[in-house]
Amino acid sequence: MRIFIGTTIPQDSCDLIKAGIGTRLNDPVWRVAPEAQWHVTALFIGERDEAGLAIVQTACARIAQSTPPISLLNGRLTSMPKDDPTMLWIRFQPEPALTALHLALAQATGTEPSIYRPYWPHITLARSRKAAPDVSNGELVLESLVLDRLSLFRSDPSTSGTLHTELATWPLTGTDPVDRGRVA
Repeated sequence: MRIFIGTTIPQDSCDLIKAGIGTRLNDPVWRVAPEAQWHVTALFIGERDEAGLAIVQTACARIAQSTPPISLLNGRLTSMPKDDPTMLWIRFQPEPALTALHLALAQATGTEPSIYRPYWPHITLARSRKAAPDVSNGELVLESLVLDRLSLFRSDPSTSGTLHTELATWPLTGTDPVDRGRVA
C-alpha cells in the first residue's frame, strides 16, 4: 500500500483558506481536492507492505512523543512549478522544526528524505493536467497553522483523484495513537 505521514487541517483553518482564496478554485482548469483531503505532508513514504507498516507506526509514535507542536507561518496562495503551473498550493515559510521532523521520520522509517532544501510545507488545494494560471507568491491566505499531530495516511487512486485515508494519529507531545480501525 502507498502511505505517507502528515497532518490534517483543522476546520477553522479550512474555513480561513476558503475565505482567503475566494473564487480562484472556480476556474475549470483546476481539479480541486476535497477539503477533507487537505493536509501538510511530513514525509512521503511510498509503497510498504503490512509488515513495513508496523515499523512506520512505531516510529511515528516514538517521534510524536518527543516532538512539540510546530507552527507554520505565512501561508500564501502559490502555483507550482513556477515555469508550467499544474498545482495550486497554500505554501508556508520553511520551518526548521518541520524539516527536523521530516529528517527524523525518514531515518526512523528507512525512507529517503526529500531532496529539496529548504523543505517547503504546503497544502495542495488543486491540480491541473495542463498549464494553469500563474499565482507566483500570491496573497497571504493563512497567517499561521499549528501542526499538533502526526497522521499515517493510506493513498489510493480513484476516478476523482487520489483518496487519502487516515489510518492512525499521534498527538505531538502525546502518547498512544488514536485507533482508526484495523489497518488492511
